[in-house]
Amino acid sequence: MEHLISYDLARGLHIIAVIAWISGLLMQPRFYAYITSSTPGGELEQTMLKAAKNLRLIILGPSMVLAWAFGIFLFVTYVTGDWSRPPDVILAGVPHWFWAKLILVLGLSGYHGFLIVEGRRLAKGERPRSERFWRLMSEVPFLVAIAAVLLATLEP
Repeated sequence: MEHLISYDLARGLHIIAVIAWISGLLMQPRFYAYITSSTPGGELEQTMLKAAKNLRLIILGPSMVLAWAFGIFLFVTYVTGDWSRPPDVILAGVPHWFWAKLILVLGLSGYHGFLIVEGRRLAKGERPRSERFWRLMSEVPFLVAIAAVLLATLEP
């Protein structure tokens, strides 16, 4: 099967998209920490709300979509050497490490959604979580990324 882009180019673009996505997931909770600690209606709050929204629209959303799109392309290319095989045979050939990585990526996607919901709450003036909570949450994507990258590179 001929592809519009090569596997190596897709892999490179996937890595770039993942770097952008994880960077945004690391930054967003920090913005939320600043919002939470700022004076309601003040200049810092407004500046951070705008920065958080721009980060979501310009970096987080597009990079997540691209990371998933290139990841799906890589997965399909990796596991399907012969499309004439039955789907159960194709899926049986998927390495175990991949399923663990997929669970981690689904978790990051859920975390991304959580950040969107919480950002909307902050924009409404609600502050249900502490500054400390947001500072701790900013570490989560990095820990998940470490595990996902090691699964993909070591293929245990």
